[in-house]
Amino acid sequence: MKKTETNNYWNERAKTVENDLEVNIMDVFQRNLEYDYIIKYLEPSMHLLEVGCGMGISTNLFRDKVKWVDAFDYETNMIDRAKTLYGEKNNKFIHDNILEPKLLTNQYDAITCVRVLINLANFNEQKTAILNMTKLLKKGGKLILVEGFNEGFYEMNKLRKELNLSDLVPAKINYYSNYSEIKPLLEENYSLVDEFHLGAYDYLTRVVYPTLVGENNVKHNTSFSEKSEQLARAFNPDDFKHLSRIRGLVLVKK
Repeated sequence: MKKTETNNYWNERAKTVENDLEVNIMDVFQRNLEYDYIIKYLEPSMHLLEVGCGMGISTNLFRDKVKWVDAFDYETNMIDRAKTLYGEKNNKFIHDNILEPKLLTNQYDAITCVRVLINLANFNEQKTAILNMTKLLKKGGKLILVEGFNEGFYEMNKLRKELNLSDLVPAKINYYSNYSEIKPLLEENYSLVDEFHLGAYDYLTRVVYPTLVGENNVKHNTSFSEKSEQLARAFNPDDFKHLSRIRGLVLVKK
């Protein structure tokens, strides 16, 4: 399969970004909150498939919570860096493609997919990825999906406009679909058993922070972000759900 601009972007980041924590996502505190939610649904007996493992930060965490992890990524530089940084214990790092998986043949107890669909080219590719994950999951297995959707950006930007802040614009390398489009496909094969959001964190870091310091002074991974992580962990009511740029879905295969 021909490499896209998105593929080349991530492959280059794996080679050039020095700080391991910032290779996969610039906002490390957002990632911490995502992982907090995900690990609650992992069990010691599980054989886990991690879709889009990047350079292995999440794999290193998840493998302590389950029996085995097959962790794969489409970018060769990511897999090489993951092997160098973390090695292989009760896991294997694999170079494969969720659109055309060649090496993934097991029926897994659980699959994690975190901010992978947004890196595909269009909605059809996102549907293909979901269908392929469904094939790789046991009946009764869990699909833990953490993805960005347009609805969160729309609601966030409505609030930002009221405060004279400019719109948040998704990165050009990403494709965000509407959750309303994805939902029927998921409902065909899964039952939704739980969900989570990062609404409080997004409100603090994408509304309160730029309002306080000014848009031109916004930076990543500041002490404000760190404190926002702590606050959001302690208090994240569903009143903030509509502002969350990501949705976390815990789905059980029918």
